[in-house]
Amino acid sequence: MSKIGKRIIIAVVVVVALVIAGRAIIMNNQTAQDWLVERALARVLSQNSDHYGGDKIDVVFCGTASPMGRGRAQSCTAILAGDKFFIVDTGARSTDVLTGLGLPVGRLDAVFLTHFHSDHISSLGELHLASWARGRDSKMHVYGGPGVDQVVDGFNMAYGLDYGYRTGHHGEEIMPSKTSGLKAHGFRAPEKGMITVYQDGDVTVSAFRVNHPPIEPSYGYRFDYRGRSVVISGDTTKDGNLIAAAQNADIIVHEVLQPYLVRLTSETLQKAGQEKLGQLIMDTMDYHTSPVDAAAAANEANAGMLVFSHYAPVPQNQLVERIFMRGVDDVRPDGVVMATDGTHIELPALDDGENDEKRQIILNQPKLVLR
Repeated sequence: MSKIGKRIIIAVVVVVALVIAGRAIIMNNQTAQDWLVERALARVLSQNSDHYGGDKIDVVFCGTASPMGRGRAQSCTAILAGDKFFIVDTGARSTDVLTGLGLPVGRLDAVFLTHFHSDHISSLGELHLASWARGRDSKMHVYGGPGVDQVVDGFNMAYGLDYGYRTGHHGEEIMPSKTSGLKAHGFRAPEKGMITVYQDGDVTVSAFRVNHPPIEPSYGYRFDYRGRSVVISGDTTKDGNLIAAAQNADIIVHEVLQPYLVRLTSETLQKAGQEKLGQLIMDTMDYHTSPVDAAAAANEANAGMLVFSHYAPVPQNQLVERIFMRGVDDVRPDGVVMATDGTHIELPALDDGENDEKRQIILNQPKLVLR
């Protein structure tokens, strides 16, 4: 080995040793520890949410898993339109994702529930606390089909003591009792077509029925704001109501189930002696949508972008993602995105007279957040 090579090796060893020594000193020095923690807290807790909302629609994915999906939060999609902030479904762990992303939960206007499976409602209590503690100025409004009163009453009963504890401890100024609790807004959409369930200024939210038996009714939602539109499928098979409601939408967020992977998971569980769980997994095949069928539905709706979410099973790596996309390119070669927790899509509002060529969709990949 040349003298230069030896010197390079010695220099690298010295640098590595210094880094290790420096890290040891920092980790064992109280002043250094405090400085690092203070900087980290300032960075995380001072997140600026001003880039959400404004004169556009933001679609932020706060949960893309189906039940028992590992590594991600369950079903949750945030829609920010103008100065309005909505959540569609709030499955387990989704509130952690929302707050971790710096979304302005303190100005939450409403929650829209597609149906009442546990993976779509289980974080209602956590979302209530997170938004209440951050200054929500009214009770948490929850919209849904028949049965929403029962769900809301149940959460209010279960968390009623908590409401009182927190107001009693922190006082009315910090945790006002008048803004504690959930308030139900029930509706029933027609068999065909849509019903307007929320309207304020330029923002309109419409609901439509989808096919998710035996859950009846189960809904999807369409959000319209200044010439832009986003449709959330809810849990469904490929459905004509959804296709009709999503005509010319900028974005369709569609649930997906990959049949091969579900069958394989079911068979593997049953071979491992978990027959009941294996059968449960297999039973999901008849009320969800394959990626190929979701792509066909987006084409029939003439949608600008199709975004997959609510995965069954949840993709754990690029190999599984490739399996999810099998056959999709043959149906829809472009305009398909596989969302993950934290995926953010922006839709700038359209001025009167602007045409489709002005429609821009900006994809921002998830950012690492210190938890």
